[in-house]
Amino acid sequence: MKKAVNHDVYFVPGLFRGLRILEILGSADAPMSLSEIGEAIGLSRSSAFRLVYTLRHMGFLREGEQKNTYTLGARVLNLGFAYLHQQPITAIARPHLADLRDLTGISSHLSVLEGLDVLYLGSHQARTGFVSNMVTGTRQRAFSSAIGWCLLGDMSDEELEAFCDMQEMTAVTEHTPTTFAALRERVVQAREQGYIISRGFGEPGGSSVSVPVRDNSRAIVACVNISGPDSGFDFERLDGLYVPAVRETALKISRELGYAGPG
Repeated sequence: MKKAVNHDVYFVPGLFRGLRILEILGSADAPMSLSEIGEAIGLSRSSAFRLVYTLRHMGFLREGEQKNTYTLGARVLNLGFAYLHQQPITAIARPHLADLRDLTGISSHLSVLEGLDVLYLGSHQARTGFVSNMVTGTRQRAFSSAIGWCLLGDMSDEELEAFCDMQEMTAVTEHTPTTFAALRERVVQAREQGYIISRGFGEPGGSSVSVPVRDNSRAIVACVNISGPDSGFDFERLDGLYVPAVRETALKISRELGYAGPG
């Protein structure tokens, strides 16, 4: 979001710091102490205490197993699921994702672009033992994800370059684009094909098929994909079943969103 002309008047530093604490603890590998929290947001221990106390009082934080440490509380989860359930596309997509899962035998997902990340809004796990490690609420960086390359398909070169400039593009696998030019090549490929097949792009031994979802303005608003370990795929059926099935599912969801373009 761009800064308003009166940004300094409208902006509430205390609210910003409290929300930053939630983000910091959400990305931490373990509960953090007051000193660690204060250092992370550039505040004294006493200032951090007041913020932590308020958040804990409201149920957004709870004490960790070690004394005087804190981690996220259950109320954060309630907000997260409330956000997910307020997205109309999740209700539209749910039966189609279930049908896709049953048809292919592979876990199916719905994702959107949120900032620099891919956010999984819905997940239907395979009924076999070959399940995906991507579940509802999972995030991954869009630049390094085949789903991300689909979701970035509407961006102009200028927008995509600005997107790259906002982050450090560190390789996840040997297939990860780490420059604007490399990411542009991936995005253009997904745009021109209308889908993208990943074989170990995100992690070794994992595969996926991803297709963008469009709304009534023909804008890309989400992505449908199937994903899982290679052992769950029959790659001889890639072109005959998997790609057509994912494309058809994405088109069904797009039609219910008002998309009237070609399939």
